Amino acid sequence: MTAIMFKEIKSYFKSIFGWIYLAVFTFFAGAYFVGNNINYGSPYISDSLGAMIIVLIFLLPLLTMRIIAEEKRQKTDQFLITAPISLVKVIIGKFLSICAIMLLSTLIIAIGVGIMAIYGKVPVAENVFSLLGFFLFGCECIAIGMFLSSITEHQFLAAIFTYTVYIFTLIVPYFAVSVFGQDKIITKIISATDIYKPFNGMLTGVINLNDIVYIFSVIAIFLILTYKVFAKNSVQISAVGKNRFFIANLVPFLIIAAIIGGNIGCKYIPSKYMQHDFTKEGWYTISEETKNVLKGLNDDYTIYVYASKDEVDENVKLYMDSYDSYSKHIKVEYRPQNKYPNFAAQYSEKALTTGALVVEKGSDFKVIDYYSLYKYNMDQSGQYQLVGIDVEGQVTAAILALENGDAYVKAYCLAGHNEVPLPENTKERLNKAGYIFGDYYLLGKEVPDDCALLIINGPQSDLDESEVEAIKKYIDKGGKIFMTAAFEVCETDNYDALIESLGVDLTDGTVIERDYNNKYKQDDGSLILASPDYASPYQTGSNKKNFLYKARGIKYDNETLPVDTAITDIFVSGNDSYAKEIGLGSETADYDEGAEDGPFRLGVCINKTNRETMATSQIIIITSGGFLYNDYDLIVSRGNTDLFVNIVTSIVDSSIKTTIPVKELSYEYIAVSSGMVMIYAAICCAIVPLALIVAGFVIMIMRRRK
Repeated sequence: MTAIMFKEIKSYFKSIFGWIYLAVFTFFAGAYFVGNNINYGSPYISDSLGAMIIVLIFLLPLLTMRIIAEEKRQKTDQFLITAPISLVKVIIGKFLSICAIMLLSTLIIAIGVGIMAIYGKVPVAENVFSLLGFFLFGCECIAIGMFLSSITEHQFLAAIFTYTVYIFTLIVPYFAVSVFGQDKIITKIISATDIYKPFNGMLTGVINLNDIVYIFSVIAIFLILTYKVFAKNSVQISAVGKNRFFIANLVPFLIIAAIIGGNIGCKYIPSKYMQHDFTKEGWYTISEETKNVLKGLNDDYTIYVYASKDEVDENVKLYMDSYDSYSKHIKVEYRPQNKYPNFAAQYSEKALTTGALVVEKGSDFKVIDYYSLYKYNMDQSGQYQLVGIDVEGQVTAAILALENGDAYVKAYCLAGHNEVPLPENTKERLNKAGYIFGDYYLLGKEVPDDCALLIINGPQSDLDESEVEAIKKYIDKGGKIFMTAAFEVCETDNYDALIESLGVDLTDGTVIERDYNNKYKQDDGSLILASPDYASPYQTGSNKKNFLYKARGIKYDNETLPVDTAITDIFVSGNDSYAKEIGLGSETADYDEGAEDGPFRLGVCINKTNRETMATSQIIIITSGGFLYNDYDLIVSRGNTDLFVNIVTSIVDSSIKTTIPVKELSYEYIAVSSGMVMIYAAICCAIVPLALIVAGFVIMIMRRRK
């Protein structure tokens, strides 16, 4: 078998043909790689592999068309039939020879992953599985091409047949859906010929073992058919050979039937055993938090999907499979509109969007609009771009709401002083956990009795004295407050005095870090990357940092604190830090005699007990006025929001303790200079392809001279 394999490989590269194949493949692979990965900055090789499919289905028939057709044309197939080696080994040897060329092609693309790693972080697992999917898809196409090469003596016809089959499997399954509909039997039968779907699944980073089984089944079936066609003259009907003839014809088809049956059987295995999410952020499967929620369920829930299983998008389907397979208390049912025209009227007075979800527990239910399952942002051109998936967040929040009831926690955001608005992402996360928010103008009023949490987020103009007194009364009654200090340039004497009345001293200037480990930019120590103190009761989780923009410092002395006050540190600056008035510009501040030496607290939790009523208030102070500003939050991958949510859900009791954030489809771009882009373009699209062609001509000329 190995002799056959190496003989075929040598035959490709002893002529110019194999070298031209590699040159053309390298040219297109290089063009897509430079365009999608090097120039655009995507760290995912799948962005190039998806486009390379068209190139692959154009080139592979040129490799497979001669593999058996040429043997038949030259009548050398009879030598192979009578050779002292089984026909099975002959077929497998020829198949592996082209697979070896396919592997070489894949390795050429894999070099690109190594190049990307030089310029930034690369998701290794996702890229490896994308390359594996590309290779397996190529092997699948090779098996089909070998079979079609075995049914004719003419290479040209073999290539035409192969192109026809590839195009059929690319177009017809989608055409059948539009003509016959999603749920027709003929559509389902034709969809089984879609050899591209498993490959597309592997590009997402979610590996479904059903897809792997399907690919290997296609390879096995077409290799068996190739064997049958190639060996049809090797078994003669005779009185002695009738049993051999029967076995040789029946057994292969019994094997094919078993393979098809095995594929059908695999579809009934729960997806938690078959489906594995290798994406870096676990984008398409339920998280451990949701699994813990599902483990605690005692009642049965039904999740209705307002679409057929073939009609709903792949992301929703992946999540529904995860919910359905993980808990016996969760059942997922699909309700296509054409079969259930009255379904929407049972749950909503408005028409439901296709793909909407209904989470039902007994007679109670929650409707989730399809468009709330995704998060979109508007770019500079006014176009909406998909930036996040919130299927798990919405569904788990609906389950928790039905499990615990609709007891919402009311949080008020102080307004009227140019406060920084809470980011929508932050609100959405806490909405799922049972918190609702409202702006509140305090001037001349008291803090409402139903206020479970008062948020004072970086006021840029001062509070009135009456507002300060109202907040102090709220504290005396055991109120909960999350507040961020005003920037140093803001004239907020009353607000600063409110903070200092809690037992701490607030610096007039901005804290400047000297430790390079704590600086976002090495030339600007006022942009601080901080981690919660090890003793802090509040953490971000996932080893995320927090971004503190132009933070002021807090100092206090435990020995002089009032007996009714206890303070716990959340953030502490470095020992070499100092505070100095520098404003909000981008300038750096050099240390001078007017600076106040650190270390400073940059975030504290203050517990204050009213001696008369024994009511204990909790006040969280973060000294950066921009702590909850969306752009700063994104710098640390929502680390600031993670900490804020941890704080809120800890100090204010809610029946819903779990909140699943939007899974943001963002990644770190690789950065390559324009000069290097041009160099890589020249190497990948000109130098290497030309070198391969020249090598092919040199080898061909040398062989002819011999």
